[in-house]
Parts: sequence; C-alpha cells; structure tokens
Amino acid sequence: MNAVTTYEVRPAGSRYEGAVILLVTIAVVAVLALYVREQGRSDDVEEIFEWQVSAFATLTGADQAIYNSLYTVAEEIPYIYDDINFSNAPGEKFRWPSIEDFQYYLLPPFYKDTSWEQNGSLQWSLYEPLPEGEMQGSTLYLGTDGQLPGQGSFLLVIGHVHAGFTNNNAIVIWWNEANHVEMPESGFQDGLILRGWREVVPYSGEQEVDRIYGE
Repeated sequence: MNAVTTYEVRPAGSRYEGAVILLVTIAVVAVLALYVREQGRSDDVEEIFEWQVSAFATLTGADQAIYNSLYTVAEEIPYIYDDINFSNAPGEKFRWPSIEDFQYYLLPPFYKDTSWEQNGSLQWSLYEPLPEGEMQGSTLYLGTDGQLPGQGSFLLVIGHVHAGFTNNNAIVIWWNEANHVEMPESGFQDGLILRGWREVVPYSGEQEVDRIYGE
C-alpha cells in the first residue's frame, strides 16, 4: 500500500495580499468615519437671535398650531391677491385679501371653523398702511385676543415691492407673548421688536422630521 504524501503549497506573494487587505480595510473605515462626521446626525441647537423665537422649541399648544397654519398658507395669500384683483377695472385700486375673503377661501387660521375655536378663536384684522395709489410697503394681518390661557398674538407681515412688471413679496411671521396687542403702525422690523414682537424661526428639515415621526 502506497503512503499518501501531503504537500502544502503556499501562494506566491501571500504576505503582500495580507498587507493589501489590511490597507483596504483601513481605507474603508476611514471613509465611513469621514462620512459620519460630515453627514451624520448633529445635535447642535440652531442659533437664533434674542428678537426671535423657535417654532420648534418655544411655541406650544394652540400657538404652535396657529403658526403651522400661517406658515402653510402664507405663500397662498399672494395668489389670492392676484385672483381678487384679476378683473379690476382700469384705475381701480388693488387690494389685499380681507378677513372676509379668507372666509370665502376657507383659509386657516383665519377661517372660523372648529379648528379656529379649538385654537383660541383669535380675532383677525387687516391693516394696509399705504398712501392712496402707493403699491409698495407692508400688509399686516393681526391675530389677537385668544381665549386660551397663556395664549399669545400673531402678526403676518407681507412686505411687497413692485419693480416694473415684477412683484416681490417678503413674508414674515411674528409672535407676541401678550394676549392682547394693538395693530402696529408699520411692518418695520425695528419698530416691531421694540413693541415686544419676535420673529418666529421655522423648523429645520431635521427638526420637522423628528417632530412628526419622533426621534
């Protein structure tokens, strides 16, 4: 009976293959670490100024619900403006939507439905501090006198500039911790801040996802 002889054949360059695999592994780990550092989740708090409040961290309850509605419909108001003034007669003054117009368009948080009642029944009013025939300035929508304890007031400021055939609108939402306030004389930032108004900073994308779905 012939004896079986076993030979161990070592691959050529085995030492180099091990070194290459090690280097590739280190490179992959380094790339992943860099990605996590640059693109991974950050717990940094968004910096805001003293004259601002965070919609995510400061507003609660009905005030947060009202802000969400204002933030959602703010961009719709200029389109309602265009719709209202589309058929104006020559020389007829253009106007911004009234609170009654918002009832017709069922536009929250102005529309007086069950949600309006649940969120404190804010009393809304419109002010257009513009001279006759002037088309540039600010349009103010004030919501105040809410019925819920600790409820604040809101001011939607639409600053509009007309340059030739182009209309540019800058829309800012302000909040005042006072339950009752009077309509400001203008929408200028400095004047509003001096009267206790604070600009509301909206959610960041990541904060909005956390708010809806949880962390």
